[in-house]
Amino acid sequence: VDWWAKNSYGRHVYVGLAAYLVNSRAEAAWRNPKEIPNQIRYLRKDSRIEGSVFFSSKSLSTVARLVSDSLRSDFYKYPALPPQMKWLDSVPPNKPKELMAEATKLGVSLKWKMPERARDGETASGFVVYRFDEGEEISILNPKNIIKISFEDYLFFLDTNVKSNHRYSYLVTALDRLKNESEPSGPVGIETN
Repeated sequence: VDWWAKNSYGRHVYVGLAAYLVNSRAEAAWRNPKEIPNQIRYLRKDSRIEGSVFFSSKSLSTVARLVSDSLRSDFYKYPALPPQMKWLDSVPPNKPKELMAEATKLGVSLKWKMPERARDGETASGFVVYRFDEGEEISILNPKNIIKISFEDYLFFLDTNVKSNHRYSYLVTALDRLKNESEPSGPVGIETN
């Protein structure tokens, strides 16, 4: 791992996790349900490693059955944006315009308008919706607040997972085709019915 990280030359490094060996007749370590979680922890200690990839995806169902608790509740608890590839495009899109929220019987309806083209001529090709409880710090740096990542150019979202008589704040950011994220539009606050 150290060699790959040292020789990445400004590119991303993703380490392959051998999911196909889990519960196989391979080395004893692979029969230990903690092997994959231990490898993920090890990789996450090195800031030069951008992430990991399970090989093969067919084998992931075996891993999920054996270690699904730690995968869901610890390692992959929140949604994640695809990593930016700054060497290809470092210009983020402009932020969405005119973010509005409305409390409805079904939840909170959010609408916004398409941002202007960015200085590199690109427009938004997706959006990220963030939700915050009243009093919670508003920041797009915490993925626990992501409630929707859309790689479509939809200009609305209905949040049906809300509590009655509760106050929320929302932000929306735009993504370009290489997943650079804009500054947020909002926050806009709303109290549910």
